[in-house]
Amino acid sequence: MRLTANVPKIILAGDPDPFFSRYPRTRTHTQNFCLIPQITLFTQSERKMASVERERPGTDGPEPGRKRQKVKVTESDTTHPPVLLNPADCDIDFNIEGNGLQGSAICEEGFSYCWSGARANVGVIRGKYCFGCKIVSAQPVDMKDTPIDQQHVCRLGISRGDDAVGNLGETAHSFGFGGTGKFSNYGKFSGYGESFGVGDTIICAVDLENKHMASIGFSKNGKWMGVAKHFDAGPRGVVNSSIKKLQWESALFPHILLKNVIVQMQFSIEDGLIPEEGYKPWASAIEDGNTVLGPTFSNGDCEVIMMVGLPASGKTTWAENWKKEHPEKRYVLLGTNLALEQMKVPGLLRKHNYGERFEHLMDRATGIFNTLLSRASKMPRNFIIDQTNVFKGARKRKLKPFADYRKIAVVVFPRPEELKLRAAKRFKEMGKEVPAEAVNSMLANYSLPKSMDMHGTDEYFDEVLFTELSRAESQRFLEEMKRDMNANRDMSPYSNESSTRSYCTSLQHGHGASIQSHSGFSLQNQSCSPGRLSF
Repeated sequence: MRLTANVPKIILAGDPDPFFSRYPRTRTHTQNFCLIPQITLFTQSERKMASVERERPGTDGPEPGRKRQKVKVTESDTTHPPVLLNPADCDIDFNIEGNGLQGSAICEEGFSYCWSGARANVGVIRGKYCFGCKIVSAQPVDMKDTPIDQQHVCRLGISRGDDAVGNLGETAHSFGFGGTGKFSNYGKFSGYGESFGVGDTIICAVDLENKHMASIGFSKNGKWMGVAKHFDAGPRGVVNSSIKKLQWESALFPHILLKNVIVQMQFSIEDGLIPEEGYKPWASAIEDGNTVLGPTFSNGDCEVIMMVGLPASGKTTWAENWKKEHPEKRYVLLGTNLALEQMKVPGLLRKHNYGERFEHLMDRATGIFNTLLSRASKMPRNFIIDQTNVFKGARKRKLKPFADYRKIAVVVFPRPEELKLRAAKRFKEMGKEVPAEAVNSMLANYSLPKSMDMHGTDEYFDEVLFTELSRAESQRFLEEMKRDMNANRDMSPYSNESSTRSYCTSLQHGHGASIQSHSGFSLQNQSCSPGRLSF
């Protein structure tokens, strides 16, 4: 059976199919609601859209400090699905409540150090629209080692649908305004407007009418703070990119990034939004035909991939490449690296930083991972569990909650000499190798996973794939490594003299590597480079 890509349905304005499924809310062991809200599509009698009558704005736009224009609300006979925060496009620790308009994140223990982001379900490709965000309250946290002004922070803005949801303002295609009074784009932060916090309402206004001089600006409590940045929204800029396969990869979506605050979103007049002069409510873009809907997933279509392999074997490399090659799946890589990234310490493992701070961060990251794994099994998303997972019992324990998911094991088992080369590369980049006793414990208990249709198995996998060596070859080398380990228990399999012959190099000189399953399935592997490795 093939590991195939399941393209999520894109529902355009006017499509009669419902936009959201009705997912029940559940509680996790942290007593926080799971981030899947109960979303209801209102009937015409239940919900009436409002339109806004306004004067034509001046060609130069409103000046900073101008008075807000009065808004006249009239009833409309047309109803549309509401604009809400998207449970299929947010971080796992993000909670969506309040009928899809209230956002917050877990703040207990290590999560208080994490940023957590979410996008709305509707993006725009043209027009002038705005949305609002009110910072309702601060969540109680204990962060004595963090400056007070950095403990409760909100950043809001827009980003393209293919951007990582946790990186608002840190990529070329995202623009954010933060509570410390900084505007950011492409990781560059500059002073703009003024700081904001609990009780304030920020309006984000986006003008895409002049594609090559598109703009984004913000107001605070009704006071316009001016255009923050002009940018190119043409085919070679932020939106309508011809190289993107999925529509939502080229649209701009409302985006919020939070740390220990609760916010209330405003996308329409009914949500409490008072639009900026010259800008329509974001929800109006649906009726205008200027929208693209974000990704959606249903429980029966989701899958969880579990990486299996020794430290430095290349699991993270494969997982990251697979994620990039299948953007329609929106895979979430579950591992300690994810937690470190949310704490905004990416690349820490490469900085030879293995002092007390590193150990403290890794302790937090491990606790965060365990909570995220528990929450993930209650969400309609696609996941890749990026850990060693060589212990059969651990595999069963982690996968048992994912009862309704398709479960796939991906085994990365290179030849022993190639494993040593990759371990040496990781040591050079990261400055640390796994202790011999830890590797030996993994090796002694390492069992290759089996699918449910194989004789004598009690594991949960629907399919098992081998990325480099076949099952038979992997089993043979595994047994040899165990014998060598028993002969010299003080020596790590990575510590022996490395072979100068690289299996990966030989493949790149004329032999294509393939992913093989026990049933003979083959999928061409794009790259054998070890790249970024983790365990």
